Amino acid sequence: MSNNANLFYFFKQFPDEDSCRKYLEKRRWGNTPTCPHCGNAQKIYRYKNGKTFKCAHCKKQFSVKTGTIYENSNIPLQKWFLTFYLISLSKKGISSIELSKTIGVTQKSAWYLLHKVRYMLEHRNSDNQLRGTVEVDETYVGGKKKGKRGRGSENKTPVFGAVQRGGRLSITPVPNAKRKTLEPIIHKRVKKGTHINSDEWWAYTKLCSDYAHDVVNHRRKEYVRGKVHTNTIEGAWSHLKRSIMGTYHRPSREHLSKYCAEFEYNYNTRKNSPEIKFKKIIDKNLIRVSYRTITGT
Repeated sequence: MSNNANLFYFFKQFPDEDSCRKYLEKRRWGNTPTCPHCGNAQKIYRYKNGKTFKCAHCKKQFSVKTGTIYENSNIPLQKWFLTFYLISLSKKGISSIELSKTIGVTQKSAWYLLHKVRYMLEHRNSDNQLRGTVEVDETYVGGKKKGKRGRGSENKTPVFGAVQRGGRLSITPVPNAKRKTLEPIIHKRVKKGTHINSDEWWAYTKLCSDYAHDVVNHRRKEYVRGKVHTNTIEGAWSHLKRSIMGTYHRPSREHLSKYCAEFEYNYNTRKNSPEIKFKKIIDKNLIRVSYRTITGT
């Protein structure tokens, strides 16, 4: 299905604001509206305008937007939904400039909108640890000045990653690639006893106490030894850097974690159809979170 066909599908499903609101109500509440203030689902009254509800228990008014990413936003739901769908169609992300032209808002509004979505993806709750065979590695991204590449680079930000072969990817920017920084992240994100593959970096040398740990020595030009390799995580790094260079160019250190969260989500849903990815983003955006860190306020 081409991109045009996908956009045709979108506008057929969501031709106006009212269709978006009804869809959001269905995804959030099913057939039973629930008060976001007190949690009551009994005796909820809908006003004649069809948009506003009143709870008989706490007497407060609310709408389907209350307590979500859309609350207090001047951007119509249809433009929010179209943004989610464009993200679902894109493998390498979408820039705020491109989005602003597509949905008809200013570049500043498009940037803010995209960062709300990325912030939500960054702060999702996931206790599902990686297991099986997991590859760990770091890469270095960003930097406006030319200089040393790889470990020890002063201009770039280190990003740590762990990927389960045939499964999920987990990446996050880190202050450095020292053992005291990486080990706690590995213990949090990788199930104890898992088979870990890494290169010879000294920060991984003590993983053998909690994991089955195999090493490929890149300094000696060793890249694959039977089933021992880090090719999967290195392939993910290649995609990450192409996304950053092609779409975002030089994301700031301050916001890099949000871009990493978006890339992680795209990687982990790469086998899903755009429709399924769209529904997942809709559902994730129904969770109440704070967005102060987006604007620095």
